[in-house]
Amino acid sequence: MRAAIEKLVQDQCPPNKVREWDRDGVYPEEVYKAMVDAGFVAMVVPSAYGGMGSPMADCAILYEEVARPSVDFATRIALQGWGSMILADFASEELRQDILPKVVRGEMKLSFSLTEPGSGSDAASLSTAARRDGGDWLLKGQKLFSSGADAPDNHMIVAARTSSHKDRHEGISLFLVPNDLPGITINRLDIIGRRVLGLTEVFFDDVRIPQRYLIGEEGRGWSYIGRHLERERITLAANYIGCARSVLDEAVGYAKERRQFGRAIGQFQVIAHSLADMATELEAGRWMTAVAAWRYDQGLPCRKEASMAKLFVSEMLQRVTAAGMQILGGHAYTTDYAIQRHWRDARNATVGGGTSQIQRQLIARDLGL
Repeated sequence: MRAAIEKLVQDQCPPNKVREWDRDGVYPEEVYKAMVDAGFVAMVVPSAYGGMGSPMADCAILYEEVARPSVDFATRIALQGWGSMILADFASEELRQDILPKVVRGEMKLSFSLTEPGSGSDAASLSTAARRDGGDWLLKGQKLFSSGADAPDNHMIVAARTSSHKDRHEGISLFLVPNDLPGITINRLDIIGRRVLGLTEVFFDDVRIPQRYLIGEEGRGWSYIGRHLERERITLAANYIGCARSVLDEAVGYAKERRQFGRAIGQFQVIAHSLADMATELEAGRWMTAVAAWRYDQGLPCRKEASMAKLFVSEMLQRVTAAGMQILGGHAYTTDYAIQRHWRDARNATVGGGTSQIQRQLIARDLGL
């Protein structure tokens, strides 16, 4: 499976094209279609709705390989996985049967919009609100840093407050919102990394949402969000493993070819040991991710292990990309080499999907602190 995924990714994402997509801030829909046709998206959708429902251990391999040219390719697939699991667990059967087979076929995409300008790590303090209007809902507010919300044929899973409570976690509901409804404005943010898929800000100006697009029960949205956080963290760790592998491969290749003082720089101990450290940290991250995925598949508690994997791998990616940039020296600062793009993309890893500080807090809580 790994070899088959690797071959398709290499064929569809040649370095010159990835450089162009990153420069222009464009996600190539033809590449996504090829991945859909190959069954990559089916792997992350439950089998009851036309997918394969692959184990998390297999999905981790998928994400790692698809992230090799850019983490954004893996993120697009991950969004389908997260969205599909929420819909499969909590949406009405009518909505599941309508949406999920289309996701498998690539006719529809899913994204998730939770973060707002005033609510990041404290996500439950969101202010986007929905109110009843006849048999529909009217959605008003703003979301920020929404990955892939502007994709064609995309439906956003949007968290909105539908009632007020003393506990800010109460009264939050989830809605499935087509991104082409009247009253929606989506702006692509000008960001330094993750430019292929991109991040967006989304404005909702009394957007009319049919009742059937309410996911699950009104006011239960926060519990629905928490249901798949372990899966999200394992997925992110697997994505970052793929990015780190590409950095290591480029740094090793450069160290073998670049000659200074009469020999390849990889023959100097300081460079060789740096590469050895990079490879060791990468392997440690892979095993942490694999253990968390195995526990998830076995139905064992994995909250701590998932947070540890996300924390370690995202921090490891910062160190590996910085070391790789140093090894390539001045060449790393040009777009002739992919390493600068991985370095830019990696900077988001310790922030998105739960900051490193939040992961440490979760791990400490699991230790009884």
